[in-house]
Amino acid sequence: MNNDLLNTESLETEILGAFFLDPSLVSQVAVTIQPSIFTQPSHRNLMKMIQELHRQGKELSVTTITTVFEKHIAKAGGVSYLVQIREAAVTAANIEQNVRQLIEADARRKAMALVEEYKDKFADISAGSFEGILDEFEQKALDIRPKALQEDTRMDDIISWYEDLVLKVKDPNRALGIMTGWDALDRLTLGFQRTNLIVVGARTSIGKSAFANEVELRAAMRGFKVASFSLEMSKEQKYNRAISNLSGVTLQALRSGNLTEGHLEKISKNMDLVRRIHMDDSRGVTADYICSEMRRLKRQEGLDVVVVDYLQEVLEDAMANDNSGSALHRVCQKLRKAAKDCDCALIGLSQVKQEVDLRQNKRPFISDLSGSAAIAAVADDIIMLYRDEYYHPDTPDPGIMEVNLAKQRNGPTGMVKLRFNKETQRIA
Repeated sequence: MNNDLLNTESLETEILGAFFLDPSLVSQVAVTIQPSIFTQPSHRNLMKMIQELHRQGKELSVTTITTVFEKHIAKAGGVSYLVQIREAAVTAANIEQNVRQLIEADARRKAMALVEEYKDKFADISAGSFEGILDEFEQKALDIRPKALQEDTRMDDIISWYEDLVLKVKDPNRALGIMTGWDALDRLTLGFQRTNLIVVGARTSIGKSAFANEVELRAAMRGFKVASFSLEMSKEQKYNRAISNLSGVTLQALRSGNLTEGHLEKISKNMDLVRRIHMDDSRGVTADYICSEMRRLKRQEGLDVVVVDYLQEVLEDAMANDNSGSALHRVCQKLRKAAKDCDCALIGLSQVKQEVDLRQNKRPFISDLSGSAAIAAVADDIIMLYRDEYYHPDTPDPGIMEVNLAKQRNGPTGMVKLRFNKETQRIA
């Protein structure tokens, strides 16, 4: 590669000339190239013209380009320059290597520009926290990596898959994800799987936060690293619920401070487990913030389970042509990608539309989720919660929470019943 990374003009000319020399390369190579990797404006425009000809089903030649783009041919350097590029081409044999070199040169330029952009930020203490700036820099650096330069690992990947399959045959526990200890639910899910976005929906006061709280505690008990992003409740409220669950002291007693020495002893014994859970009660945060924190925690402490309470509270900047669910769709996509990058299960709580309360059957369906289309398109699993006791105090099923696994991308669906104690927020 030319040592002067900012000067790839001759390399660009060689690549474009190869397309004229062997037009069959257009369908094989040219359609995958981003014109932006060319440094010369005339080369970028010519690349766009070559791709447009292919889209129209026309074979590449100087004559065809001149005819089709007659009014804009000057933007590609003019007819004489096209002839010069065509005649300068000697061989097309090195096209793939040349394209890789050009892509790498473009990536190196972007990396150099990124370093230059963040040099002053790292030096300026008032620019923000070092961790925040570093996370931002890290994510942008990862985005620079061109997929075209990544090694082809298809053979290694399938061999690894087969080896893992053989190990699962010998030890079925390898197939299990983050187990909850609720046997009926675990049989359906095989545990919450890493890299998955699991959405839990319910109407207000049904118990979705209690459900998530229970999952956090059960995962922490098993030694998993847990992070909870509470956009609705404060840390104090989270602590109240967690301690009530673990100690058996009622939530109302904790809130009022009406406690005995025996209560305080029980509480102190369970504080260490709650301390293991990373709790973030920042308000008005974006999906980018949550994803950045996830990567930081994964890097520094490890991360297995993440809970976001709740999805509709996550901020996302509006974009042109957004509809009512576009922002939520992007939030779900970002969180799911972060779950994959961090190799963890991400549980996102979701609101359910008020219209459910007006129906005779108040059990919620996927279509009842606020922004249901956006969520259903991205979520790997969707769980809908219902307590008949909330609507009918004289129900024959008091204290029962119905957990409806309404969607599971890679497994069966079904409904299980758990026992819910509202006073202690415990689900058994």
